[in-house]
Amino acid sequence: MEIGTTRDPGSAFGPGSPRPGVAPEWAPHAPGLLVDRDHEVEQLRHGVEDLARRGRSGMVTVTGRSGTGLSAMVALLVAEARAAGLRVATARGVPAESDLAFGVVHQLVASLSESAPTTAGAILRGTTGLAARQAEEAVIPALCADFLAVAHDHPLVVALDDAQWADGPSWRWLRAMARRLGQAPLLLVRAGTHGLDAPGCPEWRPEPDHPAARVMRLRPLREPGVREVISARYPGPVDGSFVTEAHTATGGSPAVLHEVLSRLARAQLPPAAEQVPHLTASAAAVLGDRAADAIGTLPTDALALLRALVLCGEGLGFDLTCALVSPRHVSAATAAGLLRQVGLITGGDEPRPAGPGVRAGALAGLAADERDHLLRSAVAIGRRAAVPDDRLAALLLAAPPVGEAWATTLLTKVAARRRAAGDHAAAASLLAAALREPMGEEHRLGLLVDLGALEVVDNPRAADRRLRQALLETEPDGPTAVLAADLLHAHGDALAARRVIATARARGEADGVDTTALAAIGWLADSDCTPDALHPARAFPDPPTDSPEVSEPVGAGVAAWSLALRGDHRARARALARCALAAGDDRPAPFGHRLHACRALLHADDIASAVVGLDAVVADARRRGVPAVAANALLHRGWCELRRGNLAQAGDDLAQARAHLPADSWHPRLVPALVALAGQLLLARGEVDDAAREMAGAPPAEADRGAAWGLLQYARGEAALALGDPATALRRFDRCGRVLLTRGWVNPALAAWRSLAAAAHAALGDRDAARVLTADAVERAVRWGAPSTLAQVSLWASRVDRGSGPTCPLRTAGVRTGDDADQSIAVLAGTGRSAGEIALLLDVPVRAVHHRLSALPTPSRAPGR
Repeated sequence: MEIGTTRDPGSAFGPGSPRPGVAPEWAPHAPGLLVDRDHEVEQLRHGVEDLARRGRSGMVTVTGRSGTGLSAMVALLVAEARAAGLRVATARGVPAESDLAFGVVHQLVASLSESAPTTAGAILRGTTGLAARQAEEAVIPALCADFLAVAHDHPLVVALDDAQWADGPSWRWLRAMARRLGQAPLLLVRAGTHGLDAPGCPEWRPEPDHPAARVMRLRPLREPGVREVISARYPGPVDGSFVTEAHTATGGSPAVLHEVLSRLARAQLPPAAEQVPHLTASAAAVLGDRAADAIGTLPTDALALLRALVLCGEGLGFDLTCALVSPRHVSAATAAGLLRQVGLITGGDEPRPAGPGVRAGALAGLAADERDHLLRSAVAIGRRAAVPDDRLAALLLAAPPVGEAWATTLLTKVAARRRAAGDHAAAASLLAAALREPMGEEHRLGLLVDLGALEVVDNPRAADRRLRQALLETEPDGPTAVLAADLLHAHGDALAARRVIATARARGEADGVDTTALAAIGWLADSDCTPDALHPARAFPDPPTDSPEVSEPVGAGVAAWSLALRGDHRARARALARCALAAGDDRPAPFGHRLHACRALLHADDIASAVVGLDAVVADARRRGVPAVAANALLHRGWCELRRGNLAQAGDDLAQARAHLPADSWHPRLVPALVALAGQLLLARGEVDDAAREMAGAPPAEADRGAAWGLLQYARGEAALALGDPATALRRFDRCGRVLLTRGWVNPALAAWRSLAAAAHAALGDRDAARVLTADAVERAVRWGAPSTLAQVSLWASRVDRGSGPTCPLRTAGVRTGDDADQSIAVLAGTGRSAGEIALLLDVPVRAVHHRLSALPTPSRAPGR
């Protein structure tokens, strides 16, 4: 491709493209390829043409970030000059020679030897002799005279690449040459990274009336330019998304782009969307290599400043960071200018490292003790300078422990702000740093609990370890132990929670302290576990439910849930649950007893109170930074909203629960509850096939070890029954029954598996088994006495009695025998059942239920309809 021309990126196949179906091959990189540089190329050609045809002197400055094609521009100009018959002297700045006096001049003279060997030799000998015998002030005029003599003999081009590394005497000679441009036909060209006008690289100053000075700043390639480069090397089709990602990953740097494309070519990978991950990784590697090369050329002061900016720049700011390192040989401004020139830092008044590769390269080779000393000094300077708490906390995170109490106070204060803002990961990091500082034992254990509550999002195993440690090391009757046990159970590993809580409780009983609250939380974990060979009996006694002295909040909430599981004394369960929710004091209260009190209220048909209680738990958990509890409360609130027909709100609660706790942060024992709610929502909307698919996925390991597994089996059975597969439904209802019964969960309000299993038996022709299950379900529903449970069980019982039929009498619920469908709908709606559930129970279309509900008197409708 001709330099400076533009290829049409719109065609899928360029000239000479392979036939479809044949894998095209990458073309090698053409060093002379320049795209998106048409204006700059034209300016260079004008400069060469003015000198070659008119003898008009001039000078050109080409600047830009490293990798934007500065050397390619110089190579183009040199080629054009030689093609025009001009004499050319070239040189390149080298970091290792930046202290060698007249090093650039020596390179220029050596390059002249090809076109004017006699003249070049004379200049070189004269330069060496003058530099050895005379001061710089005498050498520079003599050198200027020699080079002007060469230019008088034949027009001369002097081109310097990587000018940022030129030595000082050579710079001063070049500046002197710039002031003499009118004395001979001469074109001076320099190219280097941004910052050529910094103190170390003085400005070229031509004669005041000299008009031929051109400055070109090369910008990164735009996206069309990136496409043009790729198309020039790949003859096949180029994916548009690949081009966009290539532009982003390389930053529009031609040098980086060419290297990345060469790597793709060696791997024989096409520029397609599926290769974007390889593209991104290759770009990161190339940028890292280039940063490492640039860092390897830095002088001591610049490297020290870069390392300080990487470690402390965000916390201290630029000015304090410069004060921290105190450059010895050059000023901080000069060192920063050098870092900008080579593209290692970006930004204006507050520069920062250019990318991850720069950060990694700067810290490579830094000894651990030097790093620690630098960070300790940064913390000390930051505290003396009263930098903001957030920035000082960031320094403390990176620094080794300072061993002072103020650090603990500051870290916990900033962690509280991060936690309130919902940034749990940052808050956890700050608390972990605070735990490394000295503090009292009680304070340390409290921080362990706070950290365990936060880490559950990103590291559930570590979170549980923190809570177990706090529970086993603190006093069993203290609030820290109760909260640690409560959060451990809330995280979902009921088996481990039962074991650790039992150990702590045994220690407390041996010491003669009150472990009532601890035992109540242990019972909650125990009720989710099945007896086995290692634990043939319950590890904790049943909570007292009939004693008038039961007023302690934790005990009241657990007792209410115990009654709900057994299906006994609904009025007493409601009273205990309300007591648990109403109690409060100034101390942070645990959460588990309130969650289970709300669950008891739900199954006792007091849905409004349950939702109000769960709202309070969600707000409290968010305020205190306990995402696992907030997620659990939202999940239970979703069940409540489903029961009262608010399907949109239930779906929103489910989505929020998943947002609070990512999928891999839920303990496997709790995952089935999420899936079951999602499936029940689809069933309530009449989307039976979608519900079956939603619940058909393979569960995670250990998902079948918790009570939530039974709820999922129940929901799966409902879907199978709705799809007309009673055999599959029966197997799933039986599994649900086994899961719940082995744990003592016998209340039909939890899951009406007996009634639906009876319906499945009836559909399969086993009337005797159906009647046994129906009788058991009716007896337990009457014993519990919740209207919605009575209505549901009675409906299924009458359907089993009659074999089939659209509607049945609700004897136990008090509905008259006959075909009064409106009255049946009114009773079920009044008990809080959704339209979808009513349609399923009465075997009528959902649309008919909505139509009849709209015609009923307003007092008959359930809240939320």
